[in-house]
Amino acid sequence: MRCQQLLTTIEDAFNHGYINLERASVFARNDRIRGGWEVWLQLEIAHAFLHADGNWTCEREQPYPSTNQRRQFLTYSAVAGVAGTATKRNAAARADFFLHRTQGMADEAYIELKCINATRNNAVLNAWGRFEADVVKQQILTASNGNLNCISVLATFGTFNQADINSLAWFMQGGRRAYVYDVFNNNYNQNSRVTTLANVAPGGLDRLFLVAVSV
Repeated sequence: MRCQQLLTTIEDAFNHGYINLERASVFARNDRIRGGWEVWLQLEIAHAFLHADGNWTCEREQPYPSTNQRRQFLTYSAVAGVAGTATKRNAAARADFFLHRTQGMADEAYIELKCINATRNNAVLNAWGRFEADVVKQQILTASNGNLNCISVLATFGTFNQADINSLAWFMQGGRRAYVYDVFNNNYNQNSRVTTLANVAPGGLDRLFLVAVSV
């Protein structure tokens, strides 16, 4: 699974009333919601995949595996910017959640999710930096285990301007793309609300966005 598939599956579930993203937009801009909605959004995403294909399973706080049979898990130091290996699960770096098929065609993704409350402590100003930290974490981990399929996701509320669109330019090198799900606004050049970051509709009313990159 790649990030575009993740977002279009969420979009389809929302369009058919299977999941509730209106609530996410309330959590994202309410100063009295101080944590916890990240777990709620994980479950909404899992629910979307259950409706798309009943063979999907979602596991929270899944450790990243290594390729070493004796030291089976990867560790990660954000300060040092390095990955290592560990024998015990409780020492491993963990993804926020892990989506995988239990039957049929094999497919899986380790997903990091950041949910930014738009009203607290200039959180939006820090949103891109926190998102980038997740991307860097997954890049370092995949360098140690090339079998990993990783996706970083940011849920935030507001509008896009050119500075936002340029903020992931460092990641776009090599032809990679970031995708955006503009939840409450049809994209100006297509019916789907999922588009590339370069083509996201700027300005307009504040609204919920999900941004995803495949690592």
